[in-house]
Amino acid sequence: MKIAPATTSILLATALLTASAGNSVHAAQANAGDKVLYRYTNEHGVQVLDDKVPPRYVAGGYEVLTIGGRVLEVVPPQLTGAELEAKKRREAQQEADSELLKRYNSVADIESARSRKLAIVEQDIAIMRSNIASLGKQIEQEETSAARTQRNGGKVAPELMKRIDSLREEVGVLRERLARREQEEQQLNKEFDRAATRYAEIAGN
Repeated sequence: MKIAPATTSILLATALLTASAGNSVHAAQANAGDKVLYRYTNEHGVQVLDDKVPPRYVAGGYEVLTIGGRVLEVVPPQLTGAELEAKKRREAQQEADSELLKRYNSVADIESARSRKLAIVEQDIAIMRSNIASLGKQIEQEETSAARTQRNGGKVAPELMKRIDSLREEVGVLRERLARREQEEQQLNKEFDRAATRYAEIAGN
């Protein structure tokens, strides 16, 4: 049963006059689960009252009304793919903001946390650099010894060459670990920069 806009106005006016007998009538209708109407907008932008919503209009949203014209429920339009993604991003940002405000009381707190974490990373970096330098000296000493043996016409012991190779491998491993730790240092700074900037935006300090 579809009702044109003009007829809709007449129907609503009549129904509202009938319903003026009292709020108790509305309550009785709602409790009794009486018939409802659905109001939606068609492809021409015209609002339509009907006893059902055609499937093609469901995505556009609709309202559920009593016969008397009281709105019982509003079903919002369904989101498009882009709108849904935007909503997810907003919700994720809201959750991240909430977590940020719970974790820190001020930008100064964020900077203190940055200092503590970076101190650990920087200490590791310093130790690895020191170890690399120490191993480099050992390699230099071993290579000097091997070169001296060769100059004197002797044959370099296989054990010495293996030791040099082992030291070089150890240096290589340390350099890889050092590179990862340095990247971690950079990443930590970026993360804390973002946290401090965002905190200032949402907390105003």
